[in-house]
Amino acid sequence: MSDVFNEMVHGWQNFYFMVGGAAAALMGLMFVALSLGSHLVERTTQEQIGAFVTPSILYFVSVLLLACIMLIPTFSPLGLAVLLAAGAAIGLQRTVFHVRALVRTALKVGDFDRWDWLSGIIFPPLSYALVLIAAVLLLLNVWSVALLDLWLVVILLFVCAISNTWALVLWIVEQR
Repeated sequence: MSDVFNEMVHGWQNFYFMVGGAAAALMGLMFVALSLGSHLVERTTQEQIGAFVTPSILYFVSVLLLACIMLIPTFSPLGLAVLLAAGAAIGLQRTVFHVRALVRTALKVGDFDRWDWLSGIIFPPLSYALVLIAAVLLLLNVWSVALLDLWLVVILLFVCAISNTWALVLWIVEQR
């Protein structure tokens, strides 16, 4: 059974090599963007920059760590499920903190559009909930659905991180 599972996970190896490298590269580009706007960091703007940077880093790191986990040569479904559940719990805990802050800001400022709600408030916790679902599916031996679920997680986290980083770049340009 474990050999069949490892063969199935091995079929996703190229995908995880690609997304792991992309996450690392995009995180590096984000630091370049931050260095271009480093002169804007003051007491009054520090919270605004943190609202963009921290979630984006969390999402890129989540994709990178997921790629690293999925590239471990041999795994049992139970071992992978435990790692995924632990990562999902940590990701959900961190994301809920940022989502609450964004909801307060959205309600106070009122300038959030549909995309802001999707990419900043709905998709992030949904992504980590999907990781928990993938862990459960692995325990139920529904491996192919679990792996497709993780594919969706990677896409959603990339969308959230890129959207957030783009908003940061636009904010830096507006401040110049």
